Amino acid sequence: MWREWCFVRVALAHFRRRLVLMLIVLIGGALAFRELEPEKGHTPQQALYYTWLLVFGEPPEEFPKSPALQFLFFVIPVLGLTIIIEGIVDFALMLRDRRRNERSWCTMMASAYKQHLILIGLGRLGFKIYQLLHKLGEQVVVIERSPDNQFLEDVRRNGTPLFIGDARREAILGDANVMAARSIILATTDDLANLEIALDARRANPEICVVLRMFDQNMADKLRDGFSIHIAMSQSAISAPAFAMAAVESRTINSLLLDDEVIVIQRWEVETGGPLCNRTVGQVLAEYKCSVIERRVRGNGSAMHFPPPDTGLNPGDSLLLQGKIDTLTRLRKLASK
Repeated sequence: MWREWCFVRVALAHFRRRLVLMLIVLIGGALAFRELEPEKGHTPQQALYYTWLLVFGEPPEEFPKSPALQFLFFVIPVLGLTIIIEGIVDFALMLRDRRRNERSWCTMMASAYKQHLILIGLGRLGFKIYQLLHKLGEQVVVIERSPDNQFLEDVRRNGTPLFIGDARREAILGDANVMAARSIILATTDDLANLEIALDARRANPEICVVLRMFDQNMADKLRDGFSIHIAMSQSAISAPAFAMAAVESRTINSLLLDDEVIVIQRWEVETGGPLCNRTVGQVLAEYKCSVIERRVRGNGSAMHFPPPDTGLNPGDSLLLQGKIDTLTRLRKLASK
């Protein structure tokens, strides 16, 4: 349904001028019938219907006496049929390009987007990013260099505009409508290519948000500061906290660095007599400086995400706690006493 809705939007945007022109012809002809033949008392509906018949070369009445209306009897069929026939041919080409997933169809579809996101690189990281953005309902245009990429068919199946080629060519960025894009995500494994594409995108659209993947964190930091790139991330810097915390504490679900502070998400069980037992979510935050982001009641498989502050915690509840690593470590020591 989403793919078909995208096609309808693209078709409406592409044929907008023709539809407006046809509307002008119909309204203009209807006004002419009413104003030039007042004695016949045409209703607006009759005048519009007469013009519609005239578009297809079917005179709705005898040849009129008014010279202006006589002129319209010759001009409207030519003008109307030209618009309709040209539109039919153009629509047939659209359907052909859509079936073949040709670049012209993707360009046409991307041109209808506003405030969309452009994803460069469809490797494993890029595809994970694409899946998440698609799940969030974001409009995404994908550019992938390799025609043999294993994820291409998944993207095509979703109806997402997909360009096969080197994004360092400014023409491809233009086809992806970079001028109207909100953000561009550079997820290829080539640092220099990512940087070059980022600068090209910034030159075409100075307001675009650039999310840049870099393998060298020092270079990523310098690029963020020197080129005003909104986000420059090193995959190793992102992965390092997760690996380290998983080794330190097996209950760690995820972790990240925030201003040199390690923030972790850990799974906890509320034990009788423990520091979390008979506390509310709000009390846990106030007393222990960590937040409850998920609660599962014993015997109930459903999860409550971000429970309200007055939610009570009972023995046997399964929780996801988020906080600083030293805070959760101290809390763990309290629980072990």
